[in-house]
Amino acid sequence: MSVRITILVDNYASMPISLRARLLAEWGFSAYLHEPRILFDTGLSGYALINNARALGIDPDEPEYLVLSHRHLDHTGGVIKFLGVRSRPLKIVAHENLFARAISADEKGTIDVGVNFTNEDLRRRNVELILIRDPYSLPGGVVVSGEIPRKWGPSHAGGVGDAVPDDMALYIDTPRGLVILTGCGHSGPENIVEYGLQLTGAESIRAIIGGLHFMGLDEDRMGEAADYLASKKPELVVGTHCTGIVGQAVIWERMRNSFALGGVGASFEI
Repeated sequence: MSVRITILVDNYASMPISLRARLLAEWGFSAYLHEPRILFDTGLSGYALINNARALGIDPDEPEYLVLSHRHLDHTGGVIKFLGVRSRPLKIVAHENLFARAISADEKGTIDVGVNFTNEDLRRRNVELILIRDPYSLPGGVVVSGEIPRKWGPSHAGGVGDAVPDDMALYIDTPRGLVILTGCGHSGPENIVEYGLQLTGAESIRAIIGGLHFMGLDEDRMGEAADYLASKKPELVVGTHCTGIVGQAVIWERMRNSFALGGVGASFEI
């Protein structure tokens, strides 16, 4: 079984293809699972997502499903613009907390970083909205995690004031191990991985791709999380978005044979 994942939105334009195809980077994340045509998150603005998808030969009408990893704006901000360039209905799978407020705090105060659309906005754009809390199966053996228990390790909420219970991942069980796609990884890598193994019955991790939210963590916690991932002996680890540059360096130090750069346009055949 082959799994192909292409990164459409990331903080970084770190691949040569970003120059050749004139790809755009922005703070946020989106990835495309080519089969069974699942878009995972939409980035912050929608401009990067649409530009990059088209530049990489992915028609905005192609995805059958959009899965939102959680309600934060850097993962959901592109939804309305993306829907605006589609001519087909779309199924959106999201946590039932989708329309709850999400507050981020820094030295300048607080800001609402939740979604910038309403349920009615989606209905008007021909969306079937599927709100979940428990695991949800999609075609092709893909499972949306639903709410991830925090019982194997700490969460990586970082500077976000809410506990981000809606943080979800995609799990794809293959004959050679579990492939995991994360958005921000607020649940923490131990919880994301262990829950995926429990949920699917997989015995090993083949790949983990996406945000791991190492940004804002101290060195000890980054090392602990990276050591945990290394103990699972994955073939591929791609830390994107909020993993951060230092976080990527920590992962590279511990898993040099598994580490790969992300960035817009990066594509992985697993």
